[in-house]
Amino acid sequence: MSMAILGLSSTVTLPATAAQAVQVCNPTASNGCVNGILQDESQRALSGITVTLSGAESASTTTDASGKWAFSVLKDGSYTVSIDASVAASHQLKADKATVEIKKGDFSKSRQVVRFDEAQSSDQSSPSSSASSSSSGSDSASDSTSGSKASSSANADDDSPWADFSARVWDQLFSGIVFGLLLGLMSMGMNLVYGTTKLSSFSHGEQVTLGGLMAYVGTQVLHWPLIVSAIFAVVIGGITGWIQNDLVWSPLRKKHVGAMQQMIVTIGLSMTLQYLFQFFFGADVKGITLDVPQGYQIGPITTDTPTLISAGVAILVIVGVTLFLYRTRLGRATRAISDNSALAAASGINVEEVVRVVWILSTSLAALSGVLIGIYFNGITWNTGALLLLLMFSAVTLGGLGTPNGALVGSLVIGIVADMSSLLIPNDMRYASALAILIIVLLIRPQGIFGKLQRIG
Repeated sequence: MSMAILGLSSTVTLPATAAQAVQVCNPTASNGCVNGILQDESQRALSGITVTLSGAESASTTTDASGKWAFSVLKDGSYTVSIDASVAASHQLKADKATVEIKKGDFSKSRQVVRFDEAQSSDQSSPSSSASSSSSGSDSASDSTSGSKASSSANADDDSPWADFSARVWDQLFSGIVFGLLLGLMSMGMNLVYGTTKLSSFSHGEQVTLGGLMAYVGTQVLHWPLIVSAIFAVVIGGITGWIQNDLVWSPLRKKHVGAMQQMIVTIGLSMTLQYLFQFFFGADVKGITLDVPQGYQIGPITTDTPTLISAGVAILVIVGVTLFLYRTRLGRATRAISDNSALAAASGINVEEVVRVVWILSTSLAALSGVLIGIYFNGITWNTGALLLLLMFSAVTLGGLGTPNGALVGSLVIGIVADMSSLLIPNDMRYASALAILIIVLLIRPQGIFGKLQRIG
């Protein structure tokens, strides 16, 4: 289900005599703003969508990479904001237009919210008469409770509540599987590092962010094709893993620095990289691709091409890594080190060389997952990886620390539970349910799903 938010507030005085599309709308008592963010229920920004304003004045604009759009209006009256009906249908909107009534004298205090994913209720009052005052210039959606919802011009769906719920179940299940695959791709590398070095890397999330940002640089700055940009991102990710191991982790291991102290180093590295990303790329959403593809139905599931491509690439890479671990000499050496590094070294395996390869593979997988996450969620930010880090740790722990494919199974469980739980609890709390599952499983099986019990003492 998708939603769009309209905020009405004041703007600066402009010499224009009609509505104008602007990037940012600043409030004064002489101009009004019609603005908002277009995004879906998973908070994925819908960029490149044409938004049209009609009524007392008319104008059109397109949503930016973060889904934002804004109009500056000079006249009071009735305004209708609309998007293309096919776009509304592809993202399961219940309306493709909404009408608001504003008065010039109320520019400094008028604020309204329009949700395209909700049908108009029969007891809604006039937005212009019931909106409470808000601080001038603020366009945050968090102020939505201070004003009544503007009326929507679309009627509710004719489907029964059960049919609508059934469709949501299939969509959420599919979304959970796709998200679980992407989470598994980024968690596999973390699990390989832990298996070979016993290091829990808190900077692994920043490797995910780096991959997405490098893909943004390739597509939007250097204007390369998406495939070339993705390869560029993966190569950069692998190089950073090589550099990290040779300059930081290998010297620390040779000095016999404990895993706990190394983990603290990863926390410092994580914070440093986050602020570097914010300094160089800013805090706004960076879109890897700036268009929103047409959605279509596969049975009861609504999806689009980038989602299927992201899931397909994740499956192919996961299968490839699994074959590498079980069918190649280097992969078998990796599993041997994970089981017992001292015995592996005694049997002639060059542990340091294998660990170097594992770091390169781990950061390359993280970079690739960052590219796919950026495509799937239609944007990447400076802290995307940090927000996903807790879920990665949960997936690794749930599947079994150090087990080759444990992270994948744990990721699928967390992805499905998180998305399915949003059917019953608020969307912002969906990750809490996944972490609750983690706690329950660990209480029953402390070693995780595929982990092995170890005797201590």
